[in-house]
Amino acid sequence: MHQMQLSYVSTEDRLLFRLNTKARQEFRFWMTRRYVMILWHSLNQLLAKEEPAAAAAVPEVPVPALVDPLVEAAKKEFKHQEFVAQADFKTQYQESTYLPLGDTPALLFSVGIKPAPDGTAMLCMHPEKGQGIEMVLNEQILHSLCQLIIDTTTKADWRLNLAFLPRGGNPGPATEGPAQGLN
Repeated sequence: MHQMQLSYVSTEDRLLFRLNTKARQEFRFWMTRRYVMILWHSLNQLLAKEEPAAAAAVPEVPVPALVDPLVEAAKKEFKHQEFVAQADFKTQYQESTYLPLGDTPALLFSVGIKPAPDGTAMLCMHPEKGQGIEMVLNEQILHSLCQLIIDTTTKADWRLNLAFLPRGGNPGPATEGPAQGLN
């Protein structure tokens, strides 16, 4: 992956997700409001599984679980902001003329997470029929994609509750712009 972009298209009331590769291929997909809510839940599950490297090195000692959900959510938000600060959202998205799936965006239908060969998470997004994409989500890409979704749905005024949930959190009921891109 080289760049990804998410933009709101008001005439469709959908988000247009564009991804280009270093080989100059571009893939285009539509995301509905409902699909974004399902995608967000999947991304939040990945964020909930993230373990700080330091915690992995310390042997686990049985201690009563006195974890404040608000503190956990604040820690996740802080970590998210650190990754977003390192991302390049300013470089213009570079359009490609090579569109392996065609120039008409496909409507995404299913989303899933599976392990990549190296053990990292792979996000699988597919239309009901035809080809989709499967992309490895390192922490930088994961947090950047989350930020694109937050920014674009806010500009679309979809009024989604896109909060970062603490480990084991439940999103609860969801409540009801211009292009955003990442390089």
